[in-house]
Amino acid sequence: MDKTNRIDNMNSHLQPPARRFTVDQIASSKRLPSLPEVALKLVQIAQQEDPNYAEISRIIRSDPVVSGKILKTANSALFGFPQKIETIEDAVPVFGLTMLRTLILSFHLASGEGPAAELKPILQDLWRSSLTQAVFAELLAEKIKGEDPATYFLAAMLQDIGILAMISEAPQEYLSHVLDRAKFPQVIVAERSYFGFSHVDVTAAILQQWGMGDCFGDALQHHHDRVVPPGSSRNSRLAVVLQAASQGTEMMFSSRSSAMSLPAAVVHWASFLQSRLGLRNVDAEQIVSDVTGRVNEYSALFSFDIGAGVCPERVVTEAKVLLQEIALRNQMDQLEQAQSRKKNPAGDDALYRDSLCGLYNRRYMNDKLGENLEQCIEKNQPVAFLFIDVDKFKSINDRFGHATGDKAIQHVAAWLNKSIRKQDIAFRLGGDEFLVVLQNLREVDYESIARRIGNEIPQLELADRTEIKISLSVGCTFYQPENGDLPDPNWLIDQADQAMYKSKRSGGCMLTMQKFIGTKLSPFV
Repeated sequence: MDKTNRIDNMNSHLQPPARRFTVDQIASSKRLPSLPEVALKLVQIAQQEDPNYAEISRIIRSDPVVSGKILKTANSALFGFPQKIETIEDAVPVFGLTMLRTLILSFHLASGEGPAAELKPILQDLWRSSLTQAVFAELLAEKIKGEDPATYFLAAMLQDIGILAMISEAPQEYLSHVLDRAKFPQVIVAERSYFGFSHVDVTAAILQQWGMGDCFGDALQHHHDRVVPPGSSRNSRLAVVLQAASQGTEMMFSSRSSAMSLPAAVVHWASFLQSRLGLRNVDAEQIVSDVTGRVNEYSALFSFDIGAGVCPERVVTEAKVLLQEIALRNQMDQLEQAQSRKKNPAGDDALYRDSLCGLYNRRYMNDKLGENLEQCIEKNQPVAFLFIDVDKFKSINDRFGHATGDKAIQHVAAWLNKSIRKQDIAFRLGGDEFLVVLQNLREVDYESIARRIGNEIPQLELADRTEIKISLSVGCTFYQPENGDLPDPNWLIDQADQAMYKSKRSGGCMLTMQKFIGTKLSPFV
């Protein structure tokens, strides 16, 4: 089939959302155990300015099962307190209110009824992902001066509780329409595509029911965002740490059929830690060294069934080696940049460039994309997002080696630069995923650029004259702002990502195009 004719109308391609499910219905699922009284009371006390430790001890002692677990935890090797703790009154001040609340909620989540046989491996993956994210958040908080690791652990542990509710209330739909195309923790786009909302929305509703709606501000709303606006407030810092924890978890699972290879995931995560949290590669290496053992310890402590554990030891070893290589390369780059600045005091935008292919990186996307989109909306200028994935990229790496895979990434990047206009922006998101933002353009130009990018990319020719066919799956979103629209790059990127997935599911080497007037999907003609 002529590729130029393989352009699908997203209106006819979209899977209708599961309208029989609502956020409130899933959040109120009777299959999700209600919060125990001891936890509810602790949540209420936690909101007081001067919590009464004697009252906290009395509440915990009212539940013998919880009391026993708290004392067992206090004397476990995980915490390693110097003296044996024999009473709840001794345990409360040692743990602190946030950690006590974390422990009790974790005990509660792990104590639910056993799942149906077909759901057991799914819930193992969910708890493995949730615990890993929580430990990453805790370890990151330990590196940030003045932050409470227990708060970060609790936030990361609860941020995906909505997934448990969705699986509990709509198991077959979740298996068939979400987990057939995504893996934990990166499931939010698939959820929105089918249900019309995501587990983030369900989590917010559950926490509101539990009286914890204001505990973490809106940080839990943004942990899966592709663009996290910069900020110095505690809530914005928590949002950044939660996103870093999600990225770290994806990195650890990258050997499990992840879209992003381990080297690409490590580079992306290390860059994010440095640019957004000011953490060095040695900090990242220490976190990677500690995360697996701590996850397994928490799993045993809380009785979470996470199956075979976090990841093979070889993944940890390879990640640490890659971080050491990145650190060495960064030192060399800094020397080169210092010499370059002496010759050119104005400097360049190397901070915002992907080191492999030269396109803009995620740091630029975080710092500048919202501002660009806001300017387009203020002027009612159309903007388009093209989400691009290299077809069968893993087979290129497997057959020709990672060096050739790198050449393929550079080949695609060069093609994107050649295909777009001066005012447009091309990003490498990581791995073999790219994003192109077309600004202030007519519909006909959008179609022309999208067709050229998706249909006309040349073959990659190696030094030995070997030719490798490169094809792209492209999801395209044309967006015409209306008066009163609020800029949300995450929403537009998600829409383009969903369209790209339609192209990939249809066999790849395809464009899937859609058009929005404001936030309404319109027929594309």
